[in-house]
Amino acid sequence: MRSSYDVDDPEKIQGRDDIELGKRNLATTRLERGLRALSGVQGSVLILGAGAGRYPRAISRHRPDLLVVAGDISHRAVAEADARRGKVSYLVMDAQRLPFVEESFNAVVFFDLLEHVPDPDQLLRECARVLSPGGLLHFYVPLEDEPMTLYRLFKRDTPVPIHQWKREHVGHIQRFTRRDVVRRVWDAGLEVSLAESSFHLVGQVHDIVDYWQRERRAGGHGIVPLRGVDLVARATFLVTWRLSWAEDRVLHTALCASGLHITAHKPAELDV
Repeated sequence: MRSSYDVDDPEKIQGRDDIELGKRNLATTRLERGLRALSGVQGSVLILGAGAGRYPRAISRHRPDLLVVAGDISHRAVAEADARRGKVSYLVMDAQRLPFVEESFNAVVFFDLLEHVPDPDQLLRECARVLSPGGLLHFYVPLEDEPMTLYRLFKRDTPVPIHQWKREHVGHIQRFTRRDVVRRVWDAGLEVSLAESSFHLVGQVHDIVDYWQRERRAGGHGIVPLRGVDLVARATFLVTWRLSWAEDRVLHTALCASGLHITAHKPAELDV
């Protein structure tokens, strides 16, 4: 039997690769939207759930004027990121209990983090606390309870146990809808200014096949032999890898979307 999800397992650490603008993949799309949200920000930026550092490195490279601080709960991931840090300062931290005083940052950014934490509302409140008045929050979150998505279709993990696979392989312990996420951001005292949908059906097919392959390669049981799983996955990815990127570029509807890019601001202090 495989052990439970471990944030310091070297096989589970994300973010070792580098992201380059102009590449046709979903990570680049998320970076582009993050940089667009940060276009008017000056000063300091905190990046949470940094893993081995791909997003902090990319943001620092494209915005060298910003003071970038990044953190992750995994000691091993932070050590790997710090070895390649460049201008980024890395810290081990729990995003639900940030080690900073109030109003420390002009922006907070994270990608694929909210679904991993036991208390998403506490994380959002911490983001609001460390933001300066008028400061910006930008993040991407999967919507794995959103109606009209494949994740919702397999909500009970039958016949495809996608939620079990995601819990065991990458530590997804929360499932959100679009309405739920937007409400949580407002409840944290932040004002949502932009909510963009992404990751529609082609992306979902790619994701489910990816985790099916991961599960079988990790020793999971199944009717199809592992060689057959690998062949199906390879054939699927030839179609879905680029098509999911194009889908994200073309489709802007919330219908069938299982991803959400949120930009919000902390209200500015009023002059008295």
